Amino acid sequence: MDRIKIIADSTCDLDASLIQDADLQILPLTITVADQSYLDGEEITVSEIYSMMRKDIMPKTAQIPYGRIYHLFKSCFENGDDFIYIAFSSKMSGCFSLACMVAKELSGEYPERKFAVIDSRGGSSATGLIVLQALRMVRDGLPFDTVKSEIEFMAGHVEHVFSVDDMKWLVKGGRVSKIVGQVGSILDIRPILDVENGLIAVKQLVRGQKRAMKAVADRIIQQAEKFPRQLIAISHADDMPAAERLEGLIRERLPECKTTLCHIGAVLGVHIGLKGIGAYCFNCKPANYRFV
Repeated sequence: MDRIKIIADSTCDLDASLIQDADLQILPLTITVADQSYLDGEEITVSEIYSMMRKDIMPKTAQIPYGRIYHLFKSCFENGDDFIYIAFSSKMSGCFSLACMVAKELSGEYPERKFAVIDSRGGSSATGLIVLQALRMVRDGLPFDTVKSEIEFMAGHVEHVFSVDDMKWLVKGGRVSKIVGQVGSILDIRPILDVENGLIAVKQLVRGQKRAMKAVADRIIQQAEKFPRQLIAISHADDMPAAERLEGLIRERLPECKTTLCHIGAVLGVHIGLKGIGAYCFNCKPANYRFV
């Protein structure tokens, strides 16, 4: 049987212990600080990025270097591996379109190989949940077309719910207007955010951290109610205590679920800011779901 490689990029957030024995390939996006560019997760860590942000330094982000995608895809083809790349939302980055171009460019040389580049339509631990399921399907020997179809289904049925502690980072990143950000900061307004059609959308405004956390918990519980026995991911931008409180709220009302906690990666952390927190789940059960 042909081997299937699962590829993600550095916007995919997941507890490393869940994938420590898996053959997952990660493509790094680029982070620029003071005109110096770094490969995310390889040349700069999320802790270093958070440290800069605490000093009010605003890094910039860019897509994966062409050469990294080209060399990884070419090595898969040369090694006789089929591959599936689960990409960061095409509406928020050029990674998906660049990968499609590279794969098409190379595929003519290796017509016997199967490959797919799939738009996750989101990022962070939502993509992490999809990647985890893909790795487990490959581990269990499911055929390429089944794995591909399931990933596409999951991308259409994964939910993102998150909030931020300070809207100034969304303002700096152009996600909300300056006026909205200023008013929000003065009144301690927290936006409850979602991802719709691949873009961040403001779903609700609440006042104070306690109400924001409850709103995130309420929304993710509602989304998971038809599929309660699943792994729900919680991610945070330098605020583990808040993540643990959110975990408690979710597990109290969804006792059949399991949870996993991790940091929001550097690229997404730059855009949502310090103290951001999110929860992610599937809104219905994928056909080949592997419960953790």
